[in-house]
Amino acid sequence: MTAASLWARLSAEDLVEGDLPAPEQAASPWFVRVMLGIAGWIGALFLIAFVGAAFSSIMDDAIAAASVGAACCAGAFFLFRSFDGNDFAEQFGLVVSLVGQMLIVVGLAGYLKPEDPPLYLAVAAVEAVLALAVPNFLHRVLATSGAAVALALGVNQLELHGLAAPLLSAGLAFVWLDPGRWAASGRLWRPVGYGLVLALLLVETFRLFGAGWLLGLRGEASGWFALYGPLLGRGVTAAILVWTATALSLREGGGNRISTLALGVAILVALVSLTAPGLASALLILLLGFAAGNRILAALGILSLLGFVAHFYYSLHATLLEKSGILALTGLSLLAAHVLLRRLSRPSAEPETGHA
Repeated sequence: MTAASLWARLSAEDLVEGDLPAPEQAASPWFVRVMLGIAGWIGALFLIAFVGAAFSSIMDDAIAAASVGAACCAGAFFLFRSFDGNDFAEQFGLVVSLVGQMLIVVGLAGYLKPEDPPLYLAVAAVEAVLALAVPNFLHRVLATSGAAVALALGVNQLELHGLAAPLLSAGLAFVWLDPGRWAASGRLWRPVGYGLVLALLLVETFRLFGAGWLLGLRGEASGWFALYGPLLGRGVTAAILVWTATALSLREGGGNRISTLALGVAILVALVSLTAPGLASALLILLLGFAAGNRILAALGILSLLGFVAHFYYSLHATLLEKSGILALTGLSLLAAHVLLRRLSRPSAEPETGHA
């Protein structure tokens, strides 16, 4: 099928309107783009090193740091808007923007205490504005991740331990569950979705592997949330997983038996995830990647699932025989669910007609 015939069919279905767009210019070979990107980073780093002598005085003044940081972000915005598609300019602008963001954080830290939540909430707001304003894929991914991680830090500084992952999971479902959202405005929502995935994996990994102090989880934290917050967070994430599975089943028009069985399996997996931290988040990423037909998202879900299951296996206080039994029972349950779903989804045979 040619592009003209495809456009004609889409026009007949009222999915597009107007004339066939002009073909885009062929992109440069990948090795040329890589070399231009490296040259952009080298040029930006040399520029930063050239003015680095003035950074010491800038770092000591919160107003100056925030002002220079805002100027760097504005310059990066100009580069991205004026030289869209130029690999050298985009990489140069990315480095300048990252330096600007660092200076803005330093400026905010001069007025707000690092142990107080407003600092992290302010950083999250700045990163969110940059993610929406700067029209560059990689910049939006990094800015979204920065905003989400800063939000997680703010939530933990509020001593609402365990609620950061459910918030990010809800945002992830919001972005990837509606195909119309990332299909119509994919240039905005796709990098935002990838940024939320990376932030969610970072939050879960830091918490699981003993680096919770990076997310504001202090050892002397006390109170109800310090004891039951992580379990509550896993429960909310599991509920989001069940809701996502139900919404996808209804969207695909599955039969009553299939939808009921899928809901039952989702609830069973959600209950299991209450004792296995990170499992519900990984399954949510995998499910959304499969539903969206996104291989990158599905691959991230599979890798994170393997990592979290391995962590659960090695951190479980049980003998090797008990762990092997748990894995065997889990595998048999999943295989049984797979066979049952295939049988229920098989179209029923047409009833034979004849004379009595």
